[in-house]
Amino acid sequence: MHELSLAKPGAPVVAKVVAKEEDASLVKAARRDPAAFAALYRRYVTPIYRYLYSRVGHAADAEDLTAQVFTEALEGLSRYREGGSFAAWLFTIARHKAADHHRRQRPYVTLSEALDRPDEDEDPLARVVRNEALRRLAALVAQLDEEQQELLRLRFAGGLTYGEMGALTGRSEAAVKMAMHRLLRRLEAEWEEGNEQAS
Repeated sequence: MHELSLAKPGAPVVAKVVAKEEDASLVKAARRDPAAFAALYRRYVTPIYRYLYSRVGHAADAEDLTAQVFTEALEGLSRYREGGSFAAWLFTIARHKAADHHRRQRPYVTLSEALDRPDEDEDPLARVVRNEALRRLAALVAQLDEEQQELLRLRFAGGLTYGEMGALTGRSEAAVKMAMHRLLRRLEAEWEEGNEQAS
């Protein structure tokens, strides 16, 4: 359950700074020429889609919402603040789209059902073992409050950094990192407790 980092100390910080600078130059280019927005789209379409799919649980809805997010971002690029995090701004739009979607209709699939989709190449026994583990994990996640579930979605489905999550949730990077650490330790402890009870 722990996050592993194989990078050298300091490398993730450099990567974050470079990504933020690249985003800033891509935003400037897109403001001059809307066709340049394609580079930002390519960079963020997969994380936005994964995040929205984790929220709505239905591929077609996630695709529609992803298109809406990028349409709104392109149309609202003039409102984006230069000093901010483009990823956090984009995920703010995605969160609003997901919330609007939930207000309009119920989700089609529960988290357990979404995780239960079989992989064509997977061995049937491995699939049974994986599905049981996913059901257990889904049950643990379902016990969390909405704010904690949202942190997990942003980090693991959306792939956001702690700084981007902080910008999005109005908390400091350190506070988000601590909240995630506590949350993962809690899930790990509950997972281990479940293993002990099963044996």
